[in-house]
Amino acid sequence: MRMNRGKKRKFGLFLACILFLCAASAQNTEYYKVTGGMGTPLLAADNSRDRIQVYFVYGMENVRISYTSSSASHQWCRYKTRPDLNDPERVSSVQDGTTSTITDVEDGYGYYVDEGSMRRYVWIIDYSKYEPDIRSFRVIPDFDECEGLRFEGDADIKDITYYTPSGVLTKINRVFELSYQTLEWKEELRSFLPLDVSKTFDTDPFATTFRPSGLPGSERYFPLVLTDTEITLSGDLFARHFGVETSASIPYYEAQAIEVYADTTAVYTGPGGNVQAEEEGELLAPTEVTFSARANVPVASLFTWKVLRLGENDTTEIVRFNGEDLVHMFNLEGEYLVRLEVAGSRSKKCEYTAEFRILITETIMEIPNAFSPGCTPGINDIFRVRSKSVVKFQGWIFNRWGTEMFRWTDPSQGWDGKYRGKYVPAGAYYYLIEYTGTNGRKRVRKGDVNVYRTKDVKMELDPVE
Repeated sequence: MRMNRGKKRKFGLFLACILFLCAASAQNTEYYKVTGGMGTPLLAADNSRDRIQVYFVYGMENVRISYTSSSASHQWCRYKTRPDLNDPERVSSVQDGTTSTITDVEDGYGYYVDEGSMRRYVWIIDYSKYEPDIRSFRVIPDFDECEGLRFEGDADIKDITYYTPSGVLTKINRVFELSYQTLEWKEELRSFLPLDVSKTFDTDPFATTFRPSGLPGSERYFPLVLTDTEITLSGDLFARHFGVETSASIPYYEAQAIEVYADTTAVYTGPGGNVQAEEEGELLAPTEVTFSARANVPVASLFTWKVLRLGENDTTEIVRFNGEDLVHMFNLEGEYLVRLEVAGSRSKKCEYTAEFRILITETIMEIPNAFSPGCTPGINDIFRVRSKSVVKFQGWIFNRWGTEMFRWTDPSQGWDGKYRGKYVPAGAYYYLIEYTGTNGRKRVRKGDVNVYRTKDVKMELDPVE
């Protein structure tokens, strides 16, 4: 039955994104070569469906676009929202063999070389006009922080758009990074360990709920903040490329969310010793069950266990315990509901509840009236009771003169028909069995058991007098 402080920032994931972007750019076929501005121009979007590539430059100083083909003459054109193929806006260029270059490049235009029907386009954006300015941010007041985080902030983040050759206004998504520390549950250790989170996302940071949606490790999966931490918002990735990235932090965020891992271990402690019980189905009595809860303390601070006995017409609370671990002995038949409630001291909103159902079976005691020791090995050669849910047990075997032949306290064991190491003669013997069942009552059973022997079995013991 199974019911997750530091200020260290890790940019490994973001660096991996940059390397991936660089590798992807290297794999893309650059139909036009863009140079100029501050730093290196960035291929920000490669729209293969519309045959257009979008380049960011930082500042328009000395921005040039070059094109090379087998033709010795190229006619350059540009458009603002959609190319007019019947009356294109022509742009002058400088020809050098099969390469031509335009120098009078402007921000917010699409450029192309008119070289037949398979035209390819390039759009130029001066990123210096669009770099984000994140001054501060904070968690939205009254937001339910039990399931994730949502922010509001003082920032200037403009949309970056371009027009495809078909005239469709298209937005380029920015990529930001969110960094914080949380806790991660380690099943093999049965404990929480610190985890540094540094994840990128391509949505509006002030219109996104950061929560563990989807599978762990997926792009939209942001682990819950389970410990007090600094939260940093950085970006965007384009600004980082040009070395003008900005960031803002919540220096000290007090975690509110609660994550709990609860389980049980059931051990039958009745006659015969301790045996770990199966976790499914009915349990024998007496069974000691250990209920354990592990949570992100001290955010999760109040643990309450309740043991309820379910009746036909009512429910009775028999135990209430405050603590992470509860050990309870179930020795009465019936159905039980064990409820765990975990709450935090900082927010009454964040709570955790789990329930376990425990079914203790009725007592069964069946006593045989005959057996044949030494005659049919493995078949009815042991006098053994068939029992279930016996809390206490003790039994005796006597002969007709009242001599004790055998005594035992484990109902799973039995008499092999021997006394002092030798088989007893055939005949009637008497048993006395005392036991306590799951109804709490002590029972006494008396009766006789017949020892059968075949004629070819050699007697090993004279009758005991």
